Amino acid sequence: MDKIWQLVKPVPVLAEKLSQSLSVSLIIAQVLLNRGVKTLPEAEVFLKPTLKNLRNPFEIPNIVKAAERVLLAKEKGEKVLIYGDYDVDGVTGTTILVQTLRHLGIEVAYYIPDRYGEGYSLSIEAVKKIADSGVKLIVTVDCGIASVKEVDEANRLGLEVVVTDHHNIPQQLPNAYALVNPKLIPNEQPSKYLSGSGVAFKFAWALLKVAKLKDVEFLTSLLDLAALGTFSDVVPLNEENRVIAVGGLKLINERKRLGIKALAEASSLKDQITENQIYFGLAPRINAAGRIEHASKSVELFLSEDADEVQALAAELNKINTRRQGIGKDIREEVFERLKDQPAGAKVVVLEGEGWHPGVIGIVASRVVDQLGCPAVLIGINDGVGRGSARSIGGVNIYALLDSCRDLFLDFGGHEGAAGFEVAVDKIPELKKRLQEKAAELISDEDLKARLLIDAELEAKVITMSLAKELSVLGPYGEGNRVPIFVTKGMKIESMRAVGADGRHLKAKFAKEGNSFDSIGFGLGEKAAELNYNNMYDIAYRLETNLWNGFESVQLSLVDIKEANK
Repeated sequence: MDKIWQLVKPVPVLAEKLSQSLSVSLIIAQVLLNRGVKTLPEAEVFLKPTLKNLRNPFEIPNIVKAAERVLLAKEKGEKVLIYGDYDVDGVTGTTILVQTLRHLGIEVAYYIPDRYGEGYSLSIEAVKKIADSGVKLIVTVDCGIASVKEVDEANRLGLEVVVTDHHNIPQQLPNAYALVNPKLIPNEQPSKYLSGSGVAFKFAWALLKVAKLKDVEFLTSLLDLAALGTFSDVVPLNEENRVIAVGGLKLINERKRLGIKALAEASSLKDQITENQIYFGLAPRINAAGRIEHASKSVELFLSEDADEVQALAAELNKINTRRQGIGKDIREEVFERLKDQPAGAKVVVLEGEGWHPGVIGIVASRVVDQLGCPAVLIGINDGVGRGSARSIGGVNIYALLDSCRDLFLDFGGHEGAAGFEVAVDKIPELKKRLQEKAAELISDEDLKARLLIDAELEAKVITMSLAKELSVLGPYGEGNRVPIFVTKGMKIESMRAVGADGRHLKAKFAKEGNSFDSIGFGLGEKAAELNYNNMYDIAYRLETNLWNGFESVQLSLVDIKEANK
């Protein structure tokens, strides 16, 4: 798919000012400006974030009321139950609050719903079970903001509910004792973009403050969990989330938490753990339990202080993840075979399949989005119920698209980039029809054009090891802080070949003005047959370093290639 290259307009005067003030290169300064970092104080926080840069948790509405209710449970001798979601964000947030309540001397249990038997968030049956167990207070994590009927049922059964969540605010709010959701903050503010684990971390902080405990060491020890959830839930990695991500990543690499240490070993991560190793190594294994079996295995991994137990749990999560990968491969092959029959120009892909595992279809939907450049909705039909996962492209709000069909769903939730739902099988044909109609109305051809945002044009002479290493100050990367992409024009090819399984990748050497650079283009193997040694090319790439046989060199990670002057 041809991409439209969009070079961010340089701001040389501001870049020069930031460059001099921060003692960084003009290129680093320009990338900071491209990320919306425009002032010296903002840049200093971005480059060297500390816990002091976090906002006061009391700025989140109702958080003091919620904290006081939890602490009242200690006075009354009540047992508190933490009710979390089954993804990484929910699992880590649940662990944060279980540990915090234990630290405060409060009797606490946790409950993670079964993804398939109970579905997302609170359920009526779960509420009844919890009431029968003698619990008087439920605290949700990463869910609950849309659980109107379920909270009403809890109230009827004599339970009180504190909701901590970060998802979009629905039209009708539940009648909970307190709603702790930063999206209820009336004005624009960094806390509004916290993950579910980030909200749990802020609530833990509020609990300590209300209890008048200045336990910085304990609070800091929770950052590894908050960071795992923050990275995994694809929230913007700037401002408060960047503080959590940077501090948490440092703690993750200290491997003080036995569960993280064991999981890293099971994932064969021996060296420094980066954000990419979280995205593709740790997070899938943590998620796998909730997708294939039960997420409580991941909670126990993080709570346990028994070395033998965490080793066994980490090994089990690794095996579950391998099973998930096999299931995903089968579904992916079926989906892409059926896509061959899809009409050209569709604004949204909607496919259903009997027996498709609902814990895996979201990952496959992401692959469809990557391949076709349009939103994708996949529905797995199991036991007479359709469970769907939707993924989107930048600029298209999949939550809004699905919300137009809310009346067809048994359950529904999500955000702009991803959403999930349950639907009766007999409603699927109508759902497909309405989604196609609404997509045609809401999504323009312009929205579906693939765009590549380029941070700066670099001359060959400035592509150096020094610059490649300096760029590391901008990490960790993720949503809202993507890896910088550069373009260099008029490059000649010195060598090229397809490499990897089925020749999927491109290995090439480009040269200009006496400078030559090794490059790798993942997924660009077909370009080897298209490129011509006699032509000149403009290349878009990420600037990296590559260590081989003890020798470190500059490497260009290719994103796209175009013939020069075209």
